[in-house]
Amino acid sequence: MLGPRDDMAMGMYTRERVLAKTFAWRIIATLTGAAVAGLLTGEIETAGWFIVIEFPLKMGFYYVHERVWEAVDWGVSETAMPATHE
Repeated sequence: MLGPRDDMAMGMYTRERVLAKTFAWRIIATLTGAAVAGLLTGEIETAGWFIVIEFPLKMGFYYVHERVWEAVDWGVSETAMPATHE
């Protein structure tokens, strides 16, 4: 089954899960970008620098992006929102 279980809301994901997903995606995206950079320039060194610079930079941006969106209520169904007690 693809996607979250019916009983899981997005807010139920832990920071560790978001970080693991961020890391896994960065590996895929960085290797793809490095391959393109290497093919376009014909230089292995350029592809290597692409990995060194792009990987941590975009991983950090993506993680912050996920954390910010976790705080946004827009587009979240009422059934997925945790109950607040006043």
